[in-house]
Amino acid sequence: MHTSGNVNGTAWIARGAAQDCKPSLMLIHGAGGNSAGWWQQFDVFAADRHVLAIDLPGFGCSQQLAPGSDFVAAMVQAVIDVLAENGVRSADLVCQSLGGWAGLRAALNRPDLVHSLVLCCTLAGVAHPPGLAAFRDATARMDARGPAALGLQPAFEAAQPARALLYRHISAANRPLDPALAQSLFAPDVLISRTRLAALGLPVTLIMGENDPIWPPASLTGMLDEAGAREFVIPKAGHSPYFEQPDDFNALLTQILASAA
Repeated sequence: MHTSGNVNGTAWIARGAAQDCKPSLMLIHGAGGNSAGWWQQFDVFAADRHVLAIDLPGFGCSQQLAPGSDFVAAMVQAVIDVLAENGVRSADLVCQSLGGWAGLRAALNRPDLVHSLVLCCTLAGVAHPPGLAAFRDATARMDARGPAALGLQPAFEAAQPARALLYRHISAANRPLDPALAQSLFAPDVLISRTRLAALGLPVTLIMGENDPIWPPASLTGMLDEAGAREFVIPKAGHSPYFEQPDDFNALLTQILASAA
């Protein structure tokens, strides 16, 4: 069963229904995507799970935030609202890039709702100096699209022009991100100290891309040690392994979710 909905201005798509015996799976996109970006994961994992993919505020079919809104708080609330709307009691959260800000805070604020947390190619708003420095360096290579400009590797775009075009079309469905909202992601009062990560009493995994131009493995390794996180590096992957290397990504995610069961 496929469903779609909108709650408090937040759009989502889902397949199946929440089950008490098994955690649901929520997919949370990055700044270059929206719920449609997970098209190579959705049916793979929906074969035996209740899967949801959310459009964060201002992305895809979700409403734009009013000027001056607390962007990070709105993302976290959107995750919580969609889980509640779907009757989810427990979910595995898989968060790409920007989605890590929402997923990590949802896990800290509502641990009763989160069974496990998978962060992919993301700083997740942790006060980790190497990751902050890596993002500052990466901004010099971005154009008006922001992080989406580095979402695909040049070699992938050359070898897979049709899929690269699809990625750009998915990204183009988003409204331009207000620079003020984007800047709020790195505000000192938004960043989470590494010591606070010890409060995460759930399985945490960090997936990194070997060739990620935004957050290379060296900039994230050890960031989640206080949470007891496992770390995996996908060989030859860039910032979007879920899109560029879906078979490798799906196989690894299957392994991670099985170990967290």
